[in-house]
Amino acid sequence: MTFMRRPYRPSVSSDKIVGTFWRVLNCTSLVLLISITACGQNGSPNSPAQATQASSQGSNLSTTTNISIEPKVIRSNVKRFGINLSGQSFYDSGIMMRNLAFRNPGFEGTIWQSVLQCKFVKGDSCADNDEWSFWPADFVKGGTFEFFYGAARGQKGAVTSSSPASGTLHQGVWINFGKLNVHPQVGDFYIVRKAMPGDALGGWWTDTHGGGTITTEFQDLPSGSAGKQALRLNASGAGQDATLTSGVDTFEGRSFVQLNGVYTVTFRAKGLGSSNRINVSVARLSQKYGVLTYLTHDIQLTSSWQDFKLPITVNERPNTIGPIHLIFNIHGGSALLDDVAFTETPAHDNPTAFRNAVVDRLRELRPGILRYMDNGANFGSSIDNLLAPPFARQRAGYSETSKDPGDIAIGLHEFMVLCQTVQAEPWFVVPVGLSTQETRNLVEYFAGPSTSPYGAKRTALGQAAPWTSVFPTIHLELGNETWNWNSFAGEGIPDPKAYATRVSDVFATARAAPFFDSSKFDLIMDGWFAVPWWNEQELAVQSHADTIDIAPYTFNPFDDASSSEAIFGPMFAEPEALDSRPTGVVVADAKLAQKAGVKLAVYEVNLGAYEGKIDQVALDSTIPSLGAGLSVADHMLLMLRDNGIISQAVFALPEYVNGFHNSANPNAGESVKLWGTVVDMGGQTNRVRPSFLSEKLANSAIADKMLLTVPSGSNPTWDQPDNGNAKVKLNGAHLIQSFAFTDGARCSVILFNLSRNAALPVTLSGPLVTRATQSNPVQVSRLTSAHINDTNELAQTVDIKHETLSDFDPARSYSLPPYSMTVLSWKVSGIHLTE
Repeated sequence: MTFMRRPYRPSVSSDKIVGTFWRVLNCTSLVLLISITACGQNGSPNSPAQATQASSQGSNLSTTTNISIEPKVIRSNVKRFGINLSGQSFYDSGIMMRNLAFRNPGFEGTIWQSVLQCKFVKGDSCADNDEWSFWPADFVKGGTFEFFYGAARGQKGAVTSSSPASGTLHQGVWINFGKLNVHPQVGDFYIVRKAMPGDALGGWWTDTHGGGTITTEFQDLPSGSAGKQALRLNASGAGQDATLTSGVDTFEGRSFVQLNGVYTVTFRAKGLGSSNRINVSVARLSQKYGVLTYLTHDIQLTSSWQDFKLPITVNERPNTIGPIHLIFNIHGGSALLDDVAFTETPAHDNPTAFRNAVVDRLRELRPGILRYMDNGANFGSSIDNLLAPPFARQRAGYSETSKDPGDIAIGLHEFMVLCQTVQAEPWFVVPVGLSTQETRNLVEYFAGPSTSPYGAKRTALGQAAPWTSVFPTIHLELGNETWNWNSFAGEGIPDPKAYATRVSDVFATARAAPFFDSSKFDLIMDGWFAVPWWNEQELAVQSHADTIDIAPYTFNPFDDASSSEAIFGPMFAEPEALDSRPTGVVVADAKLAQKAGVKLAVYEVNLGAYEGKIDQVALDSTIPSLGAGLSVADHMLLMLRDNGIISQAVFALPEYVNGFHNSANPNAGESVKLWGTVVDMGGQTNRVRPSFLSEKLANSAIADKMLLTVPSGSNPTWDQPDNGNAKVKLNGAHLIQSFAFTDGARCSVILFNLSRNAALPVTLSGPLVTRATQSNPVQVSRLTSAHINDTNELAQTVDIKHETLSDFDPARSYSLPPYSMTVLSWKVSGIHLTE
């Protein structure tokens, strides 16, 4: 099953229309398998011992639970948990690039790459069934096509015509392929690609008066320009005016970027008359302080292209809220404009194209993996386009739900530099339509010497050594949720064998490419978490993949907010149901992967609460809460411990708020503060959510080797009934969960107390556990708060607290507060581990 994730869009002034995008994720809660009554030993390497069963939480809490940390390694080569970059936005926490005018800074055109399926066939033409397609007549005429699955597999050529979709006939766009040697059949899949120059205004807001115009310039470009287009502003007639605006931080009522420090406006311009002047300004349209103008400059242009650089120093007052506008205005003249940037000065330790606050947050999180899929901006791109500098990068379209793609994608090289800077392995979502030659080029970019063509491209971008010498593993995933065709029409492949065949073609080419080293690459095939049958069909094809991935989102629907127990009981029980019981869906997916001889990875995970019957107050106090953060971290650690899933990435770093569907009141207009783990980065609060803190705390403890922990004694449980939330029922759900790690120099144990109302006592034992001393104290880090539904949305309420204990006695009862995550860490030496 799937669910819609529709980003909530802020309101902006009426002349600035904000686009929307749709996204579908796995809905774990709709899987009918989660009705579990088994309890006790779960068969995993780290299974809790058979526990005394409690009829409700709070029973059997008077005695202590002992956690024995054994010198037995149950998982090796463990990675710290990762995170998704999600995608850029110009309005909320997705403002990630140092160039705040990032949307289309070089005024370039578009390229298109879509995956389509023949649902209706007439001779050498076919149509899909997307009757809501936005594509007009001949939208892809003159483009190329390539069949990769079905009767017409291998056929290539030029599109001779295309016609719009027909809602009356319930048919999508008809594509005419000219004369084919083999007619396509219903079920065939193909890729269509087309370059679409022009439309230099994409990503910009424009305003003209008196007959002024703003158009694309193809011929007169600045010397050495990396791009193929510029912008022509024509307002030379009497009373004519032309204004070009780049706007960011447009979310109504709050700010996600506070301007503090030195910023520089750069651009290239040329006058087209003898007395042409262009005005450049930067202003904040503040709700509280009025229009705050940080730069206004009239520039006399010459008849030659010139480079301009205008530095400004800004120190905004706290909570300065309102859109930031970079504006170019001309009247009584004409000009050409290109290569615009409004850039934050990088910190001394920030070599990336990303904002300082973004880099700081990632360094704080210490993710083991960074996953890039840019929410669709890269799906229709080519490898060359993703390696092009921002001023030459084109916007790329893929979806039939649009005829005008939004912003340029984050560059692949920019992403790799970010990964290098924060010391995270790169996980790059490769466009599903890349060609055979592009596959070879991509491998060469990552692994080729600087003397090879794409190694030379990498070197020219600033990285001489192959990326394979920088990172232990580079993860390459072909497509993003390709099973999810309802949301990604034009990128999805709604047939498991067809997608696996595409994977096989691409990954076989990659493995045969010069410079490919199988020890350095992890080739990933999309899986569908909620439908193991789908994964089984994919795995039946020789895909040449190393890994299949899933997105085990939890806690959907959200129907009952009558009490903390009604909310957090199922939220805390569901991870154990999915990950640790024989009938769990993650367990089923792991068994399929193991049988096929591939690894299982988690490309996205978080709560998945997108629908239900509760009100806005309950949403605001639950979804970004401490309890939610604890549940996500527990889920990830259980998947690591009980299913061996090493590579996992939370969704996501940005995304402030999204839409919520109230099935009891569809017109309620509710929103949910999901999926972003930050409130903002360098904005008015610079706060993070508990989900960020729980991953940060887990990453502080995770080391190369995961050890066996064996609970004994009380080991209390509760029986979770199905109250509608998450559709989970679980008897014998454990209130204490334990996870231990060592790197040979330190040992750490992570302890969860999932009780909603009681502190629980524990003791530690085992050959790796010793009493604390002055020279070897126990470091304690704990995530909890006064209330389970505390959030950081309005104030810094939830945080990690640290203390040092030089008198810690592991044999003495140690109290874990309710709804808490605690890390205990100490030095070890001379340990002898068994695999």
